[in-house]
Amino acid sequence: MIFAKDKTRKVLLIHGYSDAGKSFGAWWSKLKDRGFPAEQVNIANYISLNNEITIPDIGEGLGRAIEDLDWPANQPFDAIVHSTGMLVMRAYLCNDTTRSQNLKHLVGLAPATWGSPLAQMGRSWLGALVRGNHQFGPDFLNAGDRVLDGLELGSKFTWDLAHRDLLGPAPQFTTSPQSPYVSVFIGNQGYDGIRELINQPGTDGTVRWAGCGLNTRKITVDLRRKGAAARATISPWADTRLSVPMFAVPGKNHTTLLQQPEDELADRVVDFLNVTSADDFNKWLRDTSQWSGPALQVMKKDKDGPHDGWQQFVIRVADEYGDPVPDYVVDLFKANPDGLADHELRAIEVQNFDLDVHAYKTDQSFRCFHVRLPQGIMANGAGSLWLRLTASSGTELIAYQGYGAAVTRITEESPVVLDISHFGNPPDTLFHPFTTTLVEILINREPLPLQGQTRLLTLSDALPG
Repeated sequence: MIFAKDKTRKVLLIHGYSDAGKSFGAWWSKLKDRGFPAEQVNIANYISLNNEITIPDIGEGLGRAIEDLDWPANQPFDAIVHSTGMLVMRAYLCNDTTRSQNLKHLVGLAPATWGSPLAQMGRSWLGALVRGNHQFGPDFLNAGDRVLDGLELGSKFTWDLAHRDLLGPAPQFTTSPQSPYVSVFIGNQGYDGIRELINQPGTDGTVRWAGCGLNTRKITVDLRRKGAAARATISPWADTRLSVPMFAVPGKNHTTLLQQPEDELADRVVDFLNVTSADDFNKWLRDTSQWSGPALQVMKKDKDGPHDGWQQFVIRVADEYGDPVPDYVVDLFKANPDGLADHELRAIEVQNFDLDVHAYKTDQSFRCFHVRLPQGIMANGAGSLWLRLTASSGTELIAYQGYGAAVTRITEESPVVLDISHFGNPPDTLFHPFTTTLVEILINREPLPLQGQTRLLTLSDALPG
């Protein structure tokens, strides 16, 4: 058994959507057994089943609660969060960027970093009956619409939040000594029993394996007239950002990881909370990767055989004004080895690229793609890889236009076709299992016809008719 080295540091336990602090009972006991004083552990309880509140609201509620505890100035603390608790903590940190200086360790247990495929179900009437507030009062049967909106796959909230704390010029989690250390654990199987009915491939029953980690990057495909010289660019992997891989936990699902933690997992977490230096953290990463390895391999096998894992792509298409383009189709292709022209492309060898595509309900310019990566793609690389885009404005007065290999009006008959085979130097691949990659595609919105006066507005030197 591994014991706490610093017994003066506070520990926050933050639950997920439609849950309560009592679900952390088993973890509270594990921490107490490992030397954490009970008075140092604070268990959060927050309201999520109210249709008017947002995740940033809850994050600010966390800030007020911490202030009310009247901790000493610069009191260091750790946080262990489950599911939506990760978004609450990240919103809390983004609401006031000075807050991260006191957070020393952040542990994510099956965090809903990129939402959950169950969120849309929760917004339905049936979801309100199953998960909604059953206490009579003003919130009766409320399912927490605005919280669930943020939890929906491909949501604008998770996209914007990632640009603030993961991909922005001043990320929250870095290799700096002042940055918190972060770790992420997730069960390697879905639910059993009656709840098995809601299991989806590549998930712990509630959260996607590819959607729990904080290791992410962004690809920008700029097809605007005044776009960048490089049409496709990608953010670096870690650079000064902290590497936060996902660790698989054997035999656990979204619920049992929280409510039935094994001693081995508790020891891994306490060992992480004892990390005080970059050398400590790197050693912990190596040891935990070895411990997690067999459970991770289980996640790379299913009824269709072995594969390289799962990956999410969140794609957004916008025009030159930043406005959403909701009606579009994106495809990935391999160049045909038989020597056909670029526009005569063969389907990419990524099996079931559109196995699961979810359009964000509030703004369908955001789409979330869930991909099962075929075995060997990581060893062989992406090879020659092309993107094809079609888009529609919904009116004959307006068209979308892109500037790739050639200027084109973007339609089904004349799509944009762009070589995205290589990023960076040395060249990197698009595919990395158990991660989420953001893809932003920027195009022009133009009145028709594309040359001369348009049908939308004409000028003449005589009064009409």
